[in-house]
Amino acid sequence: MYSRELFEVCDGNHVMLLYEDDDARLDAAAHFINKGIRNHQFCIYASVHAFETESKLGASSLASKVMDYEKSIKEGNLMLLDFKPFYDSAAVSDLSPFALLKDNLESILQKRISNGLYDKIMVYADAACCLTERREFNESKGLEIWWQQTHDEWIKNGKKITVICPHPANILRQELDVKWNIADGHDVMVCLNSHLEDSGRKKLDKNNLRILIAESEPDIMVLYSDYLSKMGHDVSVVTDGSKCISVFRKRDFDLVILDTHLTGEIKISDIAKEILRIEPHQRILITSTNPTNLVSNMLGNVPLGE
Repeated sequence: MYSRELFEVCDGNHVMLLYEDDDARLDAAAHFINKGIRNHQFCIYASVHAFETESKLGASSLASKVMDYEKSIKEGNLMLLDFKPFYDSAAVSDLSPFALLKDNLESILQKRISNGLYDKIMVYADAACCLTERREFNESKGLEIWWQQTHDEWIKNGKKITVICPHPANILRQELDVKWNIADGHDVMVCLNSHLEDSGRKKLDKNNLRILIAESEPDIMVLYSDYLSKMGHDVSVVTDGSKCISVFRKRDFDLVILDTHLTGEIKISDIAKEILRIEPHQRILITSTNPTNLVSNMLGNVPLGE
């Protein structure tokens, strides 16, 4: 259902995944679990609804979509985690259960490495999603910031743990400030709809592009992501330069939109140089409210086209 590139751009990142309905949310979970298992990763479905027998997001619904479901659980490649207690704690701003989860994940990863198994873990976690659903926005933001800080620590220490956090697009369209505050607590934001294989984009052409957007101004991010996704483009959004470089290394993009007012410590010229070092023929669109001569000075010796 979803394109191969969806897994690639998310692999190794802390991801905000915008979904339209519960069917898409469950399909996405199954997509990441199936891809993760095929890539020999240890996968965790950490859901508030995991053990709710009547929920379409429960284990019984997931089982029908995951390959070798029972075998994967028995062999220790897939784990279901009841995230309801975690959600309850996060709703009162108590993140201590998540700190214990962090320790457990690190222990599991180290044990797998010691046993000669693949050194990657993928966690599909929806506690922050449920907070957003119930409009507990400050708590959702606080949890996602915790995940991001934890993920930054893992990256710094060479621990390969991917965290996928779904969020309801329909609610966040009505709460744009909330949307971008939460998005800023992730490496990358992706819209599920733009990665559908049956969306008429089986072969991307000049009218359907893979676009990476690096923009820290919320209003402009709204314009880019919502408008370009609705046009059928495959859109990934980041909010600073280091995240831009990290995501760019994951896959090929037809176009990178790079704003000169990005937050973060990396200069715009260094971001552009690194992108061109990785892919010398990459198309980069520089956007700015500054005059052209100032932009030219900011970019230094980065080659400019028309």
